[in-house]
Amino acid sequence: MEICNKEKADIVIIGAGIIGLSIAYHILRVDPKRSITVLEKDKILGMGSTGKCTGGIRYQFSSPLLRRLSLLSRDFFLKFESTFDTPIWYSEKGNLMLAANEVLWNQLQITSAQAKVDGIPMKLLNQEELLNYYPYLHKDNFLGGTVCPWDAYADPYAVLAGLYASIRRHKVDVLLGWEATKIIIEEDKVKGVETPQGTIWSPIIVNAAGPHAAQLAAMADIILPVQPFRRQIYVCSNPKDLQKNAPTIIDLASGFYLHQEASGKTVLLGGTDQDTWPGFEEVVDKSVVEEFFLAAMEIIPSAMDIKWLRTYTGICEQTPDLHPVMGEAPGLKGLFLANGFSGNGFMHAPAVGRILSDLILKGGTKLIDVSLLTPDRFAKGTQME
Repeated sequence: MEICNKEKADIVIIGAGIIGLSIAYHILRVDPKRSITVLEKDKILGMGSTGKCTGGIRYQFSSPLLRRLSLLSRDFFLKFESTFDTPIWYSEKGNLMLAANEVLWNQLQITSAQAKVDGIPMKLLNQEELLNYYPYLHKDNFLGGTVCPWDAYADPYAVLAGLYASIRRHKVDVLLGWEATKIIIEEDKVKGVETPQGTIWSPIIVNAAGPHAAQLAAMADIILPVQPFRRQIYVCSNPKDLQKNAPTIIDLASGFYLHQEASGKTVLLGGTDQDTWPGFEEVVDKSVVEEFFLAAMEIIPSAMDIKWLRTYTGICEQTPDLHPVMGEAPGLKGLFLANGFSGNGFMHAPAVGRILSDLILKGGTKLIDVSLLTPDRFAKGTQME
């Protein structure tokens, strides 16, 4: 059993995934003397959502706020290897977003225009241009698409490992196998957190618990509309006519994506199981395999010849409006929320770390308007779009 060398900490972060470690790292960049303890219920680092995600980084969002989070995270990924002296296999291969109907095509045109105002190089492709650049696509199924050369890939576990090594050099306690069982509250302030191994007293607690965020918030009587969903990812051989270093393909209508791994020999397929399997059980449902590959062939006809190598599952936490919850919990001083990233947690973790660092150390941030992301927006009917 790991033993904590402190009974007190200035800040306790619950969750040692990419969000929790990014918050710790960015706090220490501003105040390296701040005492931080990170609690993680799993006994091995990277066993949660971070270790199972596909590592995509993108800027092509219709939401201005999500585009902003991507832009705020860009330098972190670009400079990661020189900053942390850790390879993360960062590669800007681009994402190809496909529109199968007029509504989606119109949305891509609007998003492309907005992205250019933000300084994002998002290129609009009509049907003829799309098939000219990407002849392996189904020739009848798409009206057009967009591609952004900034969209990228990085290895999620390598990023997590780099952050972990950095904060450990600053003497941060990362306690694996320590599950938070109670948040201690006096009047309207948090005082600490209980675990089976003991109590850690702290005036600041950060909920970075990923798919378990709602259960943790409930310990403080906070209703957090974050729900876990199981996502299946299929590892397959590369379609025969898909060239190496092809962009990640995303069909906006079905949610299907194809991400080619660095070797160019295998691809990761997923995305058709949106909102299908709520819960924490990471099991593979083979009953949907045929349906999934039929969907794949509607995007890339040569997918009929690929070999299915294996399938694994991960858990994605999601909010009703697919935007995160961030900031200090309403009516409870000292409890900060960083939850509900709806599949975008890895790519937006650097921005989240910067924002939470500002909120905790400075009492506010100029990076985004966090008032838009309070957990009570759903009850008030002011969801993000």
